[in-house]
Amino acid sequence: MIRITIAASLVAVLAAGCVSSRPRPVPQPEAAPAKHIVREGAQLVLPDGTRVTPDYTGGFTLPNGDYVKRERGALVLPTGARCQPIANGYACP
Repeated sequence: MIRITIAASLVAVLAAGCVSSRPRPVPQPEAAPAKHIVREGAQLVLPDGTRVTPDYTGGFTLPNGDYVKRERGALVLPTGARCQPIANGYACP
């Protein structure tokens, strides 16, 4: 009788160790929405509301003095990020 009790207890402990708990889903960080530079007539409106006028190359100078150049249709920010053209302006990362 004792052997059966010990054997049953051992089986129960081993079975409990083999059952894994469900993995908890890891929260995914939400993707930041793309920022847009909107074309309004001859000017561009930056995400912060600042208006700039592009030069003959399509680039422009930011209020802080940095230059945004236009290259192959996209705007290249001073950080190297590329803003791709969309219907009413540019979408930036």
